[in-house]
Amino acid sequence: MKKTLAEIRDERRMSQKDMADILGIAVSTYCQYETGKRNVPAETVDNIAQILNINKDDIFLPTKFTVSK
Repeated sequence: MKKTLAEIRDERRMSQKDMADILGIAVSTYCQYETGKRNVPAETVDNIAQILNINKDDIFLPTKFTVSK
């Protein structure tokens, strides 16, 4: 079973605020990315994957997230 973005973030001992600060976005925006309520820009997907040291294809699946261009 694959882990969710929130689970991976928690394993790295990072809060949503930590992620939002690093990405330069609002916490509410980041939260919406995790819950799938907002499309994640492609550049942000790359940044999140790099911050969490994950392969973006392992977490940003078409069935769970929609990446916007």
